[in-house]
Amino acid sequence: MSMSAPEALRLAPLDLFIDPLLSFQDARLRDMLAYWERQRGGKPCPARADVSPADIVSHLPSVFLVDAEPPALSLSNFRVRLMGTALNELFARDFTGRTLEGDIAEKPAAAIAKVLGVVCQLRRPLRVYGAAVFSPSGPATEIEAVLLPLSAGAGVDMVLGELVKRASA
Repeated sequence: MSMSAPEALRLAPLDLFIDPLLSFQDARLRDMLAYWERQRGGKPCPARADVSPADIVSHLPSVFLVDAEPPALSLSNFRVRLMGTALNELFARDFTGRTLEGDIAEKPAAAIAKVLGVVCQLRRPLRVYGAAVFSPSGPATEIEAVLLPLSAGAGVDMVLGELVKRASA
């Protein structure tokens, strides 16, 4: 994969990569990161209350919001609060109100929990990209995503994300 920089880390067993350098290719994700930066002001991260759906209307179909319960290390510590309509379509189901435990195969679910946990522990945005299979009979889809920590207090209590399908080369 040509966009795999040496700094990127593979999110095994998935064909996804973590890019801590935030080298976004999709302008929508750069816009979402810029919005997050504006909303945080001088704080390490903005709170959920700092993020207004009215400010990000064009992003809403591909946005997700995940509650993170300390210690934010296992799948049971993450519950989907919101999932945009484009994501419901991509996953062929709606995870709103559910943990990912039991709804996704164990190894990919553990990898997802790991990357959400990294965002919570480091309190910084991450870029994820690569190919993912979203439904049992579906094809691999090239995606790119941004994961953004939100904090109302000492620790990260939510992860705001946007996941987009990458245009075919």
